[in-house]
Amino acid sequence: MNTNKKTLKKKPIIIAGPCAAESREQIEIAIREAKKRKIDFLRVTLWKPRTKPGFDGLGEDGLPLLVDVVNAGLNPALEVITPEHAKMVIDTVLHLLKKDGKLLLWIGSRNQNHIIQKEIARIASQDQRIYLMVKNQPWASEEHWEGIIGHVLSGGISKKNLINCHRGFMPNGHNPLGLRNVPDFTMAMKIKEKTKIPILFDPSHTGGIVENVLKMAQEAARYAFDGIMVEVHHNPKVALTDAKQQLTWKQFDKLLKQNPN
Repeated sequence: MNTNKKTLKKKPIIIAGPCAAESREQIEIAIREAKKRKIDFLRVTLWKPRTKPGFDGLGEDGLPLLVDVVNAGLNPALEVITPEHAKMVIDTVLHLLKKDGKLLLWIGSRNQNHIIQKEIARIASQDQRIYLMVKNQPWASEEHWEGIIGHVLSGGISKKNLINCHRGFMPNGHNPLGLRNVPDFTMAMKIKEKTKIPILFDPSHTGGIVENVLKMAQEAARYAFDGIMVEVHHNPKVALTDAKQQLTWKQFDKLLKQNPN
């Protein structure tokens, strides 16, 4: 199969919601908007890695928001930085999930400690309702990207519960659109073919600004990605993190319409 062309037949996985959970009011709005659109997973990230000091998430204080999401009938998704984060989330959510409910944890691009990667995977492997997503590292290296996946699998998680995510690589030279991170679609498709693991695309962290987020989503639609993860905020102007790249829910609708699956 030529995975460089769009051959996806099944319904794509859609993850959407704020870059970071900021308040109960914000998440309540996100819950309402996500339910209208039947989103697969709602982003409710509680811990945010930061380049410079700033709002780094609600942390443990935000765990009740995950309960709100599950009680609303939605599947929560969030980044975990340490194994302790993963355990806290699972202890909070797992007993509330229905048999067909899901919890998605992900390891971010900056989290390149293979011991931590492996331990998070081990913790996530305890229940078939827990899915783990891994993002590519910041620098362009197919070998390193494969290595991350190998470390995670060595933690004991099943391939059936593992998802890859391409969020581009740090710019190094040619970057006419001024992207935050430059995608390598060819490499992403090679990783998908080699690992036989579904892969999503993250237009938010490639685009960096709304205009480019929409462009990158449209470009990615030419390839056999298995879904998309998009940052969406009810009022991006007041967002505490990544305000420039977060879509409104109406802009998110536009993105979905221009990329029908």
